[in-house]
Amino acid sequence: MNKTVFTTLAVLLLSGSAVAQNQDNWQTWPLADHFTVSANAFFQNLDTRIRLDASDASPGTTVDFEQNLGMSDTETLPGLSIGWRFAKKHRLQFETSDLKRSGSGIAATDIRFGDEVFTVDLPISSFFDISVIGLNYSYSFVFDEKKEVAIDLGLAVQDIKFGLMGNEGLGIIEATSGLTAPLPTLGLRGGYAFTDKWIGKAGAGVFSVDLAISDEEQLNGEVINAYASIQHKTFEHLHFGLSYAYFDVGVDFKESGLVSSMNYKYQGPVVSIVAVF
Repeated sequence: MNKTVFTTLAVLLLSGSAVAQNQDNWQTWPLADHFTVSANAFFQNLDTRIRLDASDASPGTTVDFEQNLGMSDTETLPGLSIGWRFAKKHRLQFETSDLKRSGSGIAATDIRFGDEVFTVDLPISSFFDISVIGLNYSYSFVFDEKKEVAIDLGLAVQDIKFGLMGNEGLGIIEATSGLTAPLPTLGLRGGYAFTDKWIGKAGAGVFSVDLAISDEEQLNGEVINAYASIQHKTFEHLHFGLSYAYFDVGVDFKESGLVSSMNYKYQGPVVSIVAVF
Protein backbone atom coordinates (compact mmCIF):
# COMPACT_ATOMS: atom_id res chain seq x y z
CA MET A 1 0.00 0.00 0.00
CA ASN A 2 2.75 2.41 0.99
CA LYS A 3 4.61 1.54 -2.16
CA THR A 4 1.53 2.27 -4.28
CA VAL A 5 1.01 5.64 -2.58
CA PHE A 6 4.67 6.50 -3.02
CA THR A 7 4.52 5.57 -6.72
CA THR A 8 1.36 7.64 -7.24
CA LEU A 9 2.90 10.68 -5.54
CA ALA A 10 6.06 10.32 -7.59
CA VAL A 11 4.07 10.20 -10.82
CA LEU A 12 2.06 13.29 -9.83
CA LEU A 13 5.20 15.20 -8.89
CA LEU A 14 6.95 14.27 -12.12
CA SER A 15 3.85 15.17 -14.16
CA GLY A 16 3.55 18.50 -12.38
CA SER A 17 7.23 19.16 -12.95
CA ALA A 18 6.87 18.35 -16.66
CA VAL A 19 3.84 20.65 -16.99
CA ALA A 20 5.66 23.46 -15.20
CA GLN A 21 8.71 22.95 -17.40
CA ASN A 22 6.51 22.98 -20.48
CA GLN A 23 4.89 26.23 -19.31
CA ASP A 24 8.34 27.74 -18.78
CA ASN A 25 9.26 26.81 -22.36
CA TRP A 26 6.37 28.74 -23.96
CA GLN A 27 8.89 30.47 -26.25
CA THR A 28 9.13 27.19 -28.19
CA TRP A 29 5.39 26.96 -28.87
CA PRO A 30 4.34 27.30 -32.55
CA LEU A 31 2.41 30.54 -31.88
CA ALA A 32 5.11 32.17 -29.76
CA ASP A 33 7.30 33.98 -32.30
CA HIS A 34 9.34 36.47 -30.32
CA PHE A 35 10.15 39.10 -32.96
CA THR A 36 8.80 39.25 -36.53
CA VAL A 37 9.23 41.52 -39.54
CA SER A 38 6.64 41.01 -42.27
CA ALA A 39 6.67 42.39 -45.83
CA ASN A 40 3.15 42.33 -47.26
CA ALA A 41 1.56 42.79 -50.68
CA PHE A 42 -2.18 43.57 -50.46
CA PHE A 43 -3.98 42.98 -53.79
CA GLN A 44 -6.94 45.27 -53.23
CA ASN A 45 -10.36 45.82 -54.71
CA LEU A 46 -11.30 49.41 -53.87
CA ASP A 47 -14.40 51.54 -53.50
CA THR A 48 -13.80 55.22 -52.68
CA ARG A 49 -16.59 57.76 -52.21
CA ILE A 50 -15.96 61.35 -51.12
CA ARG A 51 -18.06 64.48 -50.64
CA LEU A 52 -16.50 67.90 -50.04
CA ASP A 53 -18.95 70.63 -49.02
CA ALA A 54 -18.51 74.29 -49.89
CA SER A 55 -17.25 76.85 -47.38
CA ASP A 56 -20.78 78.34 -47.20
CA ALA A 57 -22.05 74.89 -46.06
CA SER A 58 -23.66 74.09 -49.43
CA PRO A 59 -23.59 70.30 -49.78
CA GLY A 60 -21.14 68.87 -52.28
CA THR A 61 -21.66 66.01 -54.69
CA THR A 62 -20.75 62.53 -53.49
CA VAL A 63 -18.17 61.31 -56.00
CA ASP A 64 -17.30 57.67 -56.63
CA PHE A 65 -13.64 57.97 -57.61
CA GLU A 66 -13.59 54.60 -59.39
CA GLN A 67 -16.87 54.80 -61.32
CA ASN A 68 -17.09 58.56 -61.92
CA LEU A 69 -13.46 59.60 -62.33
CA GLY A 70 -11.72 56.64 -63.94
CA MET A 71 -9.60 55.70 -60.95
CA SER A 72 -8.51 52.04 -60.97
CA ASP A 73 -10.51 49.83 -58.62
CA THR A 74 -7.61 47.40 -58.20
CA GLU A 75 -4.24 48.27 -56.69
CA THR A 76 -1.35 46.49 -55.01
CA LEU A 77 -0.59 48.01 -51.61
CA PRO A 78 2.84 47.29 -50.14
CA GLY A 79 3.04 47.22 -46.37
CA LEU A 80 5.39 46.51 -43.47
CA SER A 81 4.55 45.17 -40.03
CA ILE A 82 6.79 44.50 -37.04
CA GLY A 83 5.67 42.35 -34.11
CA TRP A 84 7.28 41.95 -30.70
CA ARG A 85 6.06 39.49 -28.04
CA PHE A 86 7.80 41.02 -25.06
CA ALA A 87 6.14 38.70 -22.53
CA LYS A 88 4.17 35.47 -22.65
CA LYS A 89 0.74 37.11 -23.00
CA HIS A 90 1.72 40.57 -24.18
CA ARG A 91 2.52 41.71 -27.70
CA LEU A 92 3.10 44.95 -29.63
CA GLN A 93 2.72 45.40 -33.37
CA PHE A 94 3.67 48.33 -35.61
CA GLU A 95 2.26 48.62 -39.14
CA THR A 96 2.74 51.07 -41.98
CA SER A 97 1.50 51.34 -45.56
CA ASP A 98 1.34 54.03 -48.24
CA LEU A 99 -0.86 54.20 -51.34
CA LYS A 100 -0.98 56.96 -53.99
CA ARG A 101 -3.73 56.79 -56.61
CA SER A 102 -4.75 58.96 -59.53
CA GLY A 103 -7.28 58.82 -62.33
CA SER A 104 -8.99 60.81 -65.05
CA GLY A 105 -12.46 60.90 -66.53
CA ILE A 106 -15.23 63.00 -68.04
CA ALA A 107 -17.88 64.50 -65.78
CA ALA A 108 -21.22 62.87 -66.61
CA THR A 109 -23.08 65.49 -64.54
CA ASP A 110 -22.19 68.71 -62.78
CA ILE A 111 -20.00 67.95 -59.74
CA ARG A 112 -19.87 70.40 -56.84
CA PHE A 113 -16.65 69.71 -54.96
CA GLY A 114 -15.73 72.25 -52.30
CA ASP A 115 -16.18 75.75 -53.69
CA GLU A 116 -15.76 74.61 -57.28
CA VAL A 117 -18.26 73.25 -59.80
CA PHE A 118 -16.97 70.85 -62.44
CA THR A 119 -19.47 71.06 -65.27
CA VAL A 120 -20.79 68.18 -67.35
CA ASP A 121 -18.42 66.85 -70.06
CA LEU A 122 -15.42 68.52 -68.40
CA PRO A 123 -12.24 66.38 -68.36
CA ILE A 124 -11.26 65.86 -64.72
CA SER A 125 -8.13 64.42 -63.14
CA SER A 126 -8.25 63.16 -59.56
CA PHE A 127 -5.97 61.87 -56.83
CA PHE A 128 -6.44 60.06 -53.55
CA ASP A 129 -3.40 59.39 -51.33
CA ILE A 130 -3.44 57.62 -48.00
CA SER A 131 -0.65 56.78 -45.57
CA VAL A 132 -1.34 54.66 -42.49
CA ILE A 133 0.78 54.19 -39.38
CA GLY A 134 -0.62 51.93 -36.68
CA LEU A 135 0.47 50.73 -33.26
CA ASN A 136 -1.37 47.87 -31.60
CA TYR A 137 -1.18 46.17 -28.19
CA SER A 138 -2.46 42.62 -27.67
CA TYR A 139 -3.24 40.73 -24.47
CA SER A 140 -3.66 36.96 -24.82
CA PHE A 141 -6.20 35.70 -22.30
CA VAL A 142 -5.88 32.21 -23.84
CA PHE A 143 -2.43 30.98 -24.85
CA ASP A 144 -1.01 27.47 -24.94
CA GLU A 145 0.83 25.05 -27.23
CA LYS A 146 -2.01 24.90 -29.78
CA LYS A 147 -4.14 28.02 -29.55
CA GLU A 148 -4.28 31.70 -28.72
CA VAL A 149 -7.14 34.18 -28.22
CA ALA A 150 -6.25 37.83 -27.69
CA ILE A 151 -7.85 41.25 -27.42
CA ASP A 152 -6.29 44.07 -29.47
CA LEU A 153 -6.26 47.78 -28.67
CA GLY A 154 -4.51 50.30 -30.88
CA LEU A 155 -4.42 53.51 -32.83
CA ALA A 156 -4.18 53.90 -36.62
CA VAL A 157 -3.19 57.37 -37.82
CA GLN A 158 -4.45 57.85 -41.38
CA ASP A 159 -3.06 60.76 -43.38
CA ILE A 160 -5.42 61.36 -46.33
CA LYS A 161 -5.16 63.80 -49.24
CA PHE A 162 -7.56 64.04 -52.18
CA GLY A 163 -8.63 66.42 -54.90
CA LEU A 164 -10.04 67.14 -58.36
CA MET A 165 -8.65 69.31 -61.15
CA GLY A 166 -10.24 70.33 -64.45
CA ASN A 167 -9.37 72.54 -67.41
CA GLU A 168 -12.25 74.76 -68.55
CA GLY A 169 -10.28 76.30 -71.38
CA LEU A 170 -10.13 79.67 -69.66
CA GLY A 171 -8.09 78.27 -66.79
CA ILE A 172 -7.56 75.45 -64.32
CA ILE A 173 -10.09 74.85 -61.55
CA GLU A 174 -8.96 72.80 -58.60
CA ALA A 175 -10.41 71.63 -55.29
CA THR A 176 -8.26 69.71 -52.81
CA SER A 177 -8.50 68.78 -49.16
CA GLY A 178 -7.18 66.30 -46.65
CA LEU A 179 -7.04 65.29 -43.05
CA THR A 180 -5.03 63.38 -40.51
CA ALA A 181 -7.39 61.04 -38.69
CA PRO A 182 -6.24 59.26 -35.51
CA LEU A 183 -8.68 56.33 -35.48
CA PRO A 184 -8.63 53.94 -32.49
CA THR A 185 -9.10 50.24 -33.06
CA LEU A 186 -10.51 47.47 -30.89
CA GLY A 187 -10.59 43.85 -31.93
CA LEU A 188 -10.42 40.18 -31.14
CA ARG A 189 -8.06 37.73 -32.80
CA GLY A 190 -7.17 34.08 -32.53
CA GLY A 191 -4.63 31.57 -33.74
CA TYR A 192 -4.43 27.80 -33.98
CA ALA A 193 -1.44 25.54 -34.67
CA PHE A 194 -2.69 22.72 -36.89
CA THR A 195 0.87 21.36 -36.83
CA ASP A 196 4.22 22.78 -35.81
CA LYS A 197 4.50 24.31 -39.29
CA TRP A 198 0.92 25.20 -40.32
CA ILE A 199 -0.65 28.12 -38.42
CA GLY A 200 -4.15 29.52 -38.93
CA LYS A 201 -5.16 32.99 -37.72
CA ALA A 202 -8.27 35.15 -37.87
CA GLY A 203 -9.44 38.41 -36.37
CA ALA A 204 -12.06 41.15 -36.51
CA GLY A 205 -12.48 44.61 -35.07
CA VAL A 206 -14.82 47.57 -35.04
CA PHE A 207 -14.50 50.98 -33.46
CA SER A 208 -16.05 54.43 -33.79
CA VAL A 209 -14.93 57.85 -32.59
CA ASP A 210 -16.64 61.21 -32.14
CA LEU A 211 -13.95 63.77 -31.37
CA ALA A 212 -14.02 67.56 -31.08
CA ILE A 213 -10.37 68.41 -31.71
CA SER A 214 -11.06 72.15 -31.35
CA ASP A 215 -13.88 74.63 -31.98
CA GLU A 216 -12.98 74.53 -35.69
CA GLU A 217 -12.11 70.85 -36.03
CA GLN A 218 -14.40 67.88 -35.51
CA LEU A 219 -13.90 64.23 -36.44
CA ASN A 220 -16.38 61.37 -36.62
CA GLY A 221 -15.19 58.01 -37.85
CA GLU A 222 -15.81 54.28 -37.89
CA VAL A 223 -13.48 51.43 -38.78
CA ILE A 224 -14.49 47.83 -39.50
CA ASN A 225 -11.87 45.24 -40.33
CA ALA A 226 -11.57 41.47 -40.56
CA TYR A 227 -9.04 38.94 -41.83
CA ALA A 228 -8.27 35.23 -42.04
CA SER A 229 -4.85 33.78 -42.81
CA ILE A 230 -2.78 30.65 -43.11
CA GLN A 231 0.98 30.66 -42.52
CA HIS A 232 3.62 28.05 -43.20
CA LYS A 233 6.86 27.93 -41.20
CA THR A 234 8.91 26.91 -44.20
CA PHE A 235 12.29 27.69 -42.63
CA GLU A 236 13.35 28.37 -39.07
CA HIS A 237 13.66 32.12 -39.63
CA LEU A 238 11.51 32.61 -42.73
CA HIS A 239 7.78 31.97 -43.00
CA PHE A 240 5.24 32.53 -45.78
CA GLY A 241 1.61 33.55 -45.40
CA LEU A 242 -1.58 34.04 -47.38
CA SER A 243 -4.49 36.09 -46.03
CA TYR A 244 -7.77 37.67 -47.04
CA ALA A 245 -8.43 41.08 -45.50
CA TYR A 246 -11.39 43.49 -45.44
CA PHE A 247 -11.45 47.14 -44.33
CA ASP A 248 -14.33 49.63 -44.27
CA VAL A 249 -13.48 53.15 -43.09
CA GLY A 250 -15.99 55.99 -42.83
CA VAL A 251 -14.88 59.49 -41.83
CA ASP A 252 -16.64 62.85 -41.49
CA PHE A 253 -14.27 65.75 -40.89
CA LYS A 254 -14.87 69.47 -40.35
CA GLU A 255 -12.07 72.02 -40.46
CA SER A 256 -12.45 75.80 -40.71
CA GLY A 257 -16.06 75.43 -41.79
CA LEU A 258 -15.22 72.97 -44.57
CA VAL A 259 -16.87 69.56 -44.23
CA SER A 260 -15.62 66.44 -45.99
CA SER A 261 -17.25 63.03 -45.85
CA MET A 262 -15.59 59.88 -47.15
CA ASN A 263 -16.07 56.17 -47.17
CA TYR A 264 -13.43 53.86 -48.55
CA LYS A 265 -13.50 50.09 -48.63
CA TYR A 266 -10.71 47.79 -49.65
CA GLN A 267 -10.54 44.02 -49.62
CA GLY A 268 -8.55 41.22 -51.18
CA PRO A 269 -5.77 38.68 -50.75
CA VAL A 270 -2.51 39.48 -48.96
CA VAL A 271 0.78 37.66 -49.57
CA SER A 272 3.34 37.90 -46.76
CA ILE A 273 6.99 37.03 -46.24
CA VAL A 274 7.82 36.92 -42.53
CA ALA A 275 11.28 37.03 -41.00
CA VAL A 276 11.32 35.52 -37.49
CA PHE A 277 13.91 36.11 -34.77
